[in-house]
Amino acid sequence: MTDKAVSGAQNLLINCVGLDKGETILLVSEEYGLGYFDDTVPLAIAETARHMGATVLTMSTPRANGPDDVPEALGAAMLHVDHTVFMNRIGDQMRFRELPGHGTKTMIYTLDNVILGSDAALFPHPFMKEMVGRFNSEMATRKRWRVTCPAGTDVSGDMPEVSTVSDKADSSFSVNLFPICVHRPVPANSMNGQIVLNRFVTGTNTHAYSPEVFHLESPITVTVADGHAVDLQGDPEVVDAFRAHSKMVAELFDLDETQIHSWHAGLNPGTIYNGKAVDDPVRWNGMIFGSPRHLHFHTCGDYPPGEINWHVIDPTVSFDGEEFIRDGEVRMFLSDETADVRTRFNITKTQLRTNQSIGL
Repeated sequence: MTDKAVSGAQNLLINCVGLDKGETILLVSEEYGLGYFDDTVPLAIAETARHMGATVLTMSTPRANGPDDVPEALGAAMLHVDHTVFMNRIGDQMRFRELPGHGTKTMIYTLDNVILGSDAALFPHPFMKEMVGRFNSEMATRKRWRVTCPAGTDVSGDMPEVSTVSDKADSSFSVNLFPICVHRPVPANSMNGQIVLNRFVTGTNTHAYSPEVFHLESPITVTVADGHAVDLQGDPEVVDAFRAHSKMVAELFDLDETQIHSWHAGLNPGTIYNGKAVDDPVRWNGMIFGSPRHLHFHTCGDYPPGEINWHVIDPTVSFDGEEFIRDGEVRMFLSDETADVRTRFNITKTQLRTNQSIGL
């Protein structure tokens, strides 16, 4: 384990989890061999926790089928520990539901020790929490939003009159997230315009289904009206196959495949992905959502995050005509509005430039 990975683990355990000497922490990993989380991550975090004087318990579980498919043994174990850390997609699935026990629960997105030692995990957790909180608070005061990208996406909509956007980074979740990566989802029910899809669409880790990935052999342009996909343009064979995939997923869970629930962009400029996205889009989806170069729409469902993610690369995000993100750079983080936070944590503007290595 590198020194940087140790620092990332300490940032997680001290600043996010709040682990103290003498406490008990449960580390929940995925069943061996699934290949989503590198097997060295639980070992690194366990070693760091033991050096801090904590009692470490470990448990591995198969991937759950959905949010209600939680092993009874896991629920029972959470009742008897001070902290639970999920290195398992089950933490993602459970983040919208009430969980047993009074201890903290944290889902991590550091899929390997390289990411654990990257800037994404090394930015002090309180720093990212405050910066994302500022972003949430400011966008909540705005009336209109717009998302564009170099591929041709151009959609816009209204911010809700009674804002569902909190100034806290993760206030809607029963599980803390590490590293903090995104702003609060923006409702898409008023969205109109067009979204250009490239490469692939993926599942959202809400429910397990197969295939989780649909590869696009050529781009599709989706016309959106009032938060619904009303027309698809592109190669007819690709469009037909895309429709069939969306309908298959919708029928599995009795959903409307045309519905677009919400969207959010990544806000953690240190986010990286060292592999190739095309080699494992499911794993890529599970980390890269935190990069400012990435924005996705939650589709196929009337709940967050739906069942299918539509991915947009290098977005520009504006609220009331002001660019908060431009071509994958978080302008707000580099502005005078957040200078006091940067100064307090001794973070430079250079450190907040978006890492370009996202597997594409």
